[in-house]
Amino acid sequence: MVRVETPLLVLGPGPGALVAAKVAGACGQPCLLVGHDLAGGETPVALDATALALLAEHGVLDVLRPCLVAGDPPSIAPRQFEAILKQHCVADLNVGVYDRMEVVDRVVVGRSLRGILTGGTRRWELVADAWIDGAALAMSLPAAIGDGVEAAREAITLQRS
Repeated sequence: MVRVETPLLVLGPGPGALVAAKVAGACGQPCLLVGHDLAGGETPVALDATALALLAEHGVLDVLRPCLVAGDPPSIAPRQFEAILKQHCVADLNVGVYDRMEVVDRVVVGRSLRGILTGGTRRWELVADAWIDGAALAMSLPAAIGDGVEAAREAITLQRS
């Protein structure tokens, strides 16, 4: 069986998982994003000052700017936010994106996770030094941005210690 190893695994749905993967990649932390499906709605959501500052700090606001709905504060549809950020994760050399896949037979050992990465017909052994569960992050857009940044920062700090 082929073995896939990654310093950081980001699992699951929602904007927080994408933010975590993109921020980690932008900070030079290689990671693997697995099993992300677009979960957001079509109705624009206002981004508060904290979310905007976090996005700007990590260079993400500039890629979103053309799609922001003007206003004070600016807003964006969560689905559009996720679609744009996912494209930038795919283009980021530090972020691998495995769609339509999942991790089964998970075993958590300290901060690491071991399991089987599968898309149904194929299976690979997976070993991640650290991991982020996107399902545990907020799903509402402004809160998910904060959760995703914090999760990425924690994972990077743990990797470096």
